[in-house]
Amino acid sequence: MKPYVPILCSQHDVIEIACLHRYALDIQLTDGTFIQGIATTTRTNAKKEEHLVITQDETEQLIRLDVIHSITPVNQNAVIGKTTINQRTN
Repeated sequence: MKPYVPILCSQHDVIEIACLHRYALDIQLTDGTFIQGIATTTRTNAKKEEHLVITQDETEQLIRLDVIHSITPVNQNAVIGKTTINQRTN
């Protein structure tokens, strides 16, 4: 995997809002794949790589923030809409 590249603070804020509200998200990765899950929190590892933590069927999954192309809340009346996080592709 490529070296970690931090995302913009404004995009990080949107991810934090999704976690605060525990939104169900459609997540598109920079390689074009899609993942669905409930945003729960963010986490930083020992290498200083930031991750979105989602829950899928009661299983926790970590997604590195710089490989997320966009997030779209599934919840009706969400306070955020579809947000592009990273426009670069793998």
